[in-house]
Amino acid sequence: MDIYNKKLPTVKQLQYFVAVCEERSFRGAAEKLGVSQPPLSVQIKELEEKLDVMLFLRNSHNVVLTTEGEALKLRVTRLLNELCTITHAIKTKDVAKPVFGTTKTLSFDFIPSIKLFFSNFGEQIEIYKHNYTSKELLLELQKENIDFALVSDYPMRNQNDNSLLIHREPLLLVLPESHPCSQQEKVDLNDVTDLPLFWFRSYLNPVFYQQCEHVFKTLNFPLIRRAELPDSLSMLLEVSLGKGMMLLPQSMAQAKVTGVVYKQLIRNQDRKLSIPVYLMWRKNLPKNSLNDVIITYFQDKLCDV
Repeated sequence: MDIYNKKLPTVKQLQYFVAVCEERSFRGAAEKLGVSQPPLSVQIKELEEKLDVMLFLRNSHNVVLTTEGEALKLRVTRLLNELCTITHAIKTKDVAKPVFGTTKTLSFDFIPSIKLFFSNFGEQIEIYKHNYTSKELLLELQKENIDFALVSDYPMRNQNDNSLLIHREPLLLVLPESHPCSQQEKVDLNDVTDLPLFWFRSYLNPVFYQQCEHVFKTLNFPLIRRAELPDSLSMLLEVSLGKGMMLLPQSMAQAKVTGVVYKQLIRNQDRKLSIPVYLMWRKNLPKNSLNDVIITYFQDKLCDV
């Protein structure tokens, strides 16, 4: 019999066999493997048919290895341990997956160009486990806890930084459905100064705060500010009652709330209030083909800035 023979057992069948041997129970083996019992039984039956021997004597209460089963268990256990050793040895020679941090300010699932990147590279990168702000991610880059970061903005940006501007995220105006401007396709902030704006404090994002202030100061009347509530849903409910309005990144404006509408701003305001999104990478980023491909991908593919 050669190594390409279709009657050779599969690795899965051998794994299932060893699990039953160790647990002395089909139910216990199924739980250990994280599968249901019927497919486990099918795999064992197919293994016995391929080998043309009975491996287990079983009834509703007990599972006993036959003489052939005992002999096979020793060989298969050695074989699977050797396969594990080989696999581990190969993996340790592979390039470590670069770790990506993504700011919680934006929802990248709703930014098509960046979502496509994660779809294409999902198997080759690792997403950082912490849900951090841009400021926190920059600290993680400095500590070399992550390799890349997608941040929505950051202070004191230096042209020598390892960074690329890859996207501009527009802000949408969130209005009560009862407001007259809710019927317009695009809204001028000058026409909604009768509503207070839920707004963040400057220390949370000084650069973007000042960017917005430059636009707000050009309005005919000053905007009334309301302190942000603890969560977006509470603010959306307030907006639905006509008690205020919001400016949200387009990718975060997905919640459907009765009495609330999302509107684009007029062209001039829309551009000036967009949020720049940067790809950052750490200064001592390992020089390898995967990291080069990632940076090149963003340089070549993401041209929506």
